[in-house]
Amino acid sequence: MTRRLVAGAGLGILAQLCSAGLLLTSAWLIVRAAEHPPVLYLMVAIVSVRFFGLGRAVFRYAERLLTHDAALSLTVEERVSTYQQLDRVAPTGLPRQRRGDIVSRIVADVDTAQDRLLRIRLPWIYAMVSSACVIVLLAFISPIAAVFVALHVLACATFVRLVVARMSPDRRRNASALHGAVAADASLLVLASRDLIAYGAARDVGRTMDASFRELAAVQRANAWIGGLGSAFVLASTGITVAALGLLGSDVPAVVTGVLLLAPVALLEPLESLAECERLRPAVVAARARLDELSTAPAPVARPASPRRLPASTTLLVEDLAIGWDRTIAHDISFRLVRGDLIGVGGPSGAGKSTLAMTLVGLIGSKAGRVRLGGVNLTDLDGTDIRTRIGISSQDDVLFDTTIRENLRIADPRADDDSMGAVLDRAGLGGFVRALPRGLDTPVGERGGRLSGGERQRLGLARLILAKHAVLIFDEPTEHLDQPAAEALLDDIRLLADDHAVLVISHSPHVLDRCDRVLQLHADGATDSAIHPEMSHA
Repeated sequence: MTRRLVAGAGLGILAQLCSAGLLLTSAWLIVRAAEHPPVLYLMVAIVSVRFFGLGRAVFRYAERLLTHDAALSLTVEERVSTYQQLDRVAPTGLPRQRRGDIVSRIVADVDTAQDRLLRIRLPWIYAMVSSACVIVLLAFISPIAAVFVALHVLACATFVRLVVARMSPDRRRNASALHGAVAADASLLVLASRDLIAYGAARDVGRTMDASFRELAAVQRANAWIGGLGSAFVLASTGITVAALGLLGSDVPAVVTGVLLLAPVALLEPLESLAECERLRPAVVAARARLDELSTAPAPVARPASPRRLPASTTLLVEDLAIGWDRTIAHDISFRLVRGDLIGVGGPSGAGKSTLAMTLVGLIGSKAGRVRLGGVNLTDLDGTDIRTRIGISSQDDVLFDTTIRENLRIADPRADDDSMGAVLDRAGLGGFVRALPRGLDTPVGERGGRLSGGERQRLGLARLILAKHAVLIFDEPTEHLDQPAAEALLDDIRLLADDHAVLVISHSPHVLDRCDRVLQLHADGATDSAIHPEMSHA
C-alpha cells in the first residue's frame, strides 16, 4: 500500500507539472510563433505541448487510480476496525450516543477521515512541489520575478492555513456531530414511526429533526463561504502578482514574456485547491476525533491479554453473582446449569432478568461473585469464545432484510441446504419454508416484516440451533405470541433441553411452569425452587 501511495503521489506531481508545463510552453509557443520563425524552430515546443497535454490526462488518471485504491483500502481497514471497536465496547460503549449517530460514525465519519490523505495531504504536496519547480524555472528567466511568485505562493499558503482553517473552528467541527444528530433523529423517526404517531409525538420529533437540519445547513453555508473566501484570496493574489510581473516585462526578452506573466496562472489550480483543503480540515479532524473516541472507550468487561482456551466441559456454574449496569440491581444469584437442564428465571420488570443474560454471555461484567464455564472463570476467557459456547435469543432478535438462507448463514457461513433444513425442522419452521415458492431464497423483509411474530421467533431459534451453542438462553421467547404459538414454541424449547443446557427468562408464570427449576430475582436476592424435581439435574 505504501508503494501505491508513493507511486500515486509521484504521478500526481507529474500531472501537476504537465499542467503547468502545458500553459507555459503554449505561452512561449504563441509569442515565438508571432515572430514568424522557420517552423522547425517551433517543433520542440509543438511536441512538448502535445506531450504535456497527453501526459496531464494520463498521469492524472494513473494517480487517481493508485491513490484512490490505497485510500479505499485504508477505508475498508478503518471501517473493519470501527466494527471491531463497536464489538469490543458493546453493549455499553458510547452510552450517550443514539443508534443513528453510531451508524453515522461507521459510515460518514470513516468516509470523511479518508479525506485527510486524498483531499488534504496530497494536494499540499502537489501544490508545494509544482510551485517550487515553477519558481526555479523563473529564477533562470528573472530572479526578481521568481521572488514575486515565491511571495505569492507564501501569501496564499499562509492565508489558507492560518485564516481559512481557523475561521469559526468550533462551529465547523460541530458539523460531524450535527450529521450524527440528524442521522439519529431520522433513525428514530423511521424505526419508531408507528409508536410516535400512535402517541402523537411524531411532530415533536419532526420539529427536533428540522432544527438539526437548519443548524447543519447553516454550518454548511458557513463552510462554503469560508472556502469561497480562500479561493477569492488566491485569485486576488494571482491577479496582483500578474500585474506586478507585467511591470517587469520590459526587463526580459519578449519571447519569454508570456511565460513570465502566465507563471502565477499556472499555479492557480494547485493553490486554489489548498483553500478547499483547509475548508475540509476541521471536519476531518472532528471525524477522526469521533472515531478515536470510540477506540478509546473502555470495554464493559476487561479481558485478559492471553485468554484461556475454552474448556471441554459445558457446565455453567453461577456463584453468589451480583449484576447491574451503573449499580447493582440483583445479587446472591447461584445456580448450576448442565446439559439436559431447563431452568427458568423470573421476577418483576427491572429485577435484572435480561441483565443476567447479558452477564452470562460476557457482554457486561458482574458486580460481585463469579460465573464459571467448565470450571473456568468467564473473565479468563475471550468474549467471542464465550459466545460460541453460550448463545442467546431475545424477543428483539434482528432479522436482516435479506433471504431466509442468508439470515441463517449468520450463524454458520458454511452451512448447506441440508443442515439449514434440519435446523428449520427442529425449530418447527421446515414445512413452512418448503411450502414457500422460493424456499430458502424467500426475502424476510426489513426486520422480518414479511413473517409473522411466531415465524420470526422460530427463525431466530433455528439460527441459534445452527450456531451449535451448548448453552442456550431464551429471553422472553413467547412475547407477542398468541397462546397456541407460544405453547408450540415452548414444546420445541423443551425438546432442545435434551441435548442442550437451556435457560429461559420470562415474566410469565405459564412459561416458568414448563421449566424444571425456577430462579426468582427480587430486591432481596434470588430464590431457587424445583418445579419438577424428578426432571431436575441441578
